[in-house]
Amino acid sequence: MDYLKRPRIISDNRAVMSRQYNLSTFFGKLGEVVADYCKFDMAKTMPVKVECPDESQGLKILYFISTFGTSPFVGGKLGAELDTKAIVPASHHADNLVYVMGSHAGYDHQTKTLGRIYREKEGGFSACCGKLAGVMGPYLKEYEYAKGSIKLFKEDGRVFLAIPNRLLGIHSSDEPYPAKLCLGPSLIKGDPESEGVMTAESPRSVVFEIHPDLQHVLEAKKRNITHEPTPIGDDLTGDYFKYLWITTAPFPDNITRRLHPLMHQIVSSLDYPPMVTVANVNTWIEFNRFVDAIHSIPDVLSKGIFGVSGLTVDLYFQERSYHYSNVYYPQYAFFKTPGEREGIVMGPSEINNLLDSYIPRERLSIDRILECNDQTDEEVEF
Repeated sequence: MDYLKRPRIISDNRAVMSRQYNLSTFFGKLGEVVADYCKFDMAKTMPVKVECPDESQGLKILYFISTFGTSPFVGGKLGAELDTKAIVPASHHADNLVYVMGSHAGYDHQTKTLGRIYREKEGGFSACCGKLAGVMGPYLKEYEYAKGSIKLFKEDGRVFLAIPNRLLGIHSSDEPYPAKLCLGPSLIKGDPESEGVMTAESPRSVVFEIHPDLQHVLEAKKRNITHEPTPIGDDLTGDYFKYLWITTAPFPDNITRRLHPLMHQIVSSLDYPPMVTVANVNTWIEFNRFVDAIHSIPDVLSKGIFGVSGLTVDLYFQERSYHYSNVYYPQYAFFKTPGEREGIVMGPSEINNLLDSYIPRERLSIDRILECNDQTDEEVEF
């Protein structure tokens, strides 16, 4: 009954990335929402930042100060993980709390590559978010191996799969990664315990006839399958495999533990690169943890709470006075009035409609946030 415990399919990236805001517009609208919609006294409101402590997100600090008149309370850890132990201390600092949360992903606008950013102190490009890239790395390597080593071919009008022994548990060496990709029965026709054929021509693989449903999917996509074996590639979707944590050691951190059950969907996402997908899924998980924590912690009962969670995309521009810039995709929000135990939850359309109903007022200074990051507010297109 696993399907009652966790989603089988993650949200579509485009559904949760429907609106993009530059930081000037987002924080301007956020300030109006907090003052007018939430009815919070800005003089008694503390912003809380639950995001990755990456240098590529430094511009946000200036916007926090400009909007709220103070630097944000740090309520998160590496990987934009909510620090639930920081909620009570934050609640002692103000009558109202405004949380800005979510994961981030880099974008190399020159090569139009998502998932990496130029780090000037390092002198080169690297993964962004580095933490989530490290978590996803072993899973992604397993998936790339499976995509390239499972072969499709046709013989006597029938379609077959040649599956490496290692993916079937037939191996003599230690597994290279703590997470092992395990193929599901929906990939092949018949009983996976008895229908495979070993051949002298391919001693490193076992041959199975393809499942009729998968064959229909490939035919609908007009995939050309010949007698020459070719990698299954992106047609190995998350419907056909999952991961097992095979090491005796526990998960190295809570982010890995929480993402593990959904990694088969994350690494095989096709609408955006997996780096964006893992950031969006992590944002969704941490937002749910935030709502649960606010509902369960007595110290925040008397406090007004507003939280918005979304994906930040980081960019690097050599020609600007401050080289890093960001755009923000609001995805979820939560609002609780003072004295109420329960709050309301908003999805992507609700939070974006709320933000769109307000016009930002000019409250920038700090040299107009470095002259609105050198006046470049163009929309980023992927």
